[in-house]
Amino acid sequence: MTQTADRFYRAGGVKTCYTILVLTALLILLSACGKKAPPISQTYVAPPVVERLQVMLEDNMMTLQWPVPEWEGKDENALAGFYVYHSKIDLSEAECKDCPVRFKRSANIRIEINKSDGSYAKRLEKGFRYSFKVSCFTDSGYEGETSEAVTVDY
Repeated sequence: MTQTADRFYRAGGVKTCYTILVLTALLILLSACGKKAPPISQTYVAPPVVERLQVMLEDNMMTLQWPVPEWEGKDENALAGFYVYHSKIDLSEAECKDCPVRFKRSANIRIEINKSDGSYAKRLEKGFRYSFKVSCFTDSGYEGETSEAVTVDY
């Protein structure tokens, strides 16, 4: 061994380097733990579920209606509107009772002041099964659970 290496080894340099390396690795690992997401306030209450969803069909025009739920959200937790989701499946396809239905968001409807019902209209194509669900969202962007699905074969 060279004199410099011999002094470094006797002075505990290897132990010091090893300790610094282990502490740095632990610091990196500990800082990477945890879920990174925007904080949710402690007062968060999920918006209500839309109930009593009704479908009206006239010719090829479908209208979905529902009562605006009662909810006492304040400020950023006030109800702002509804999301409408739909799925469209060809009636010629074999029906699968256990297969999940894939819904896509098809509308963002803002709540109108002094209006007691929400509604959504869509022109339907023959030969398809349409399913619809609706959820509420707040001014701060929180979304509630979706309603029960309603289905129309046209």
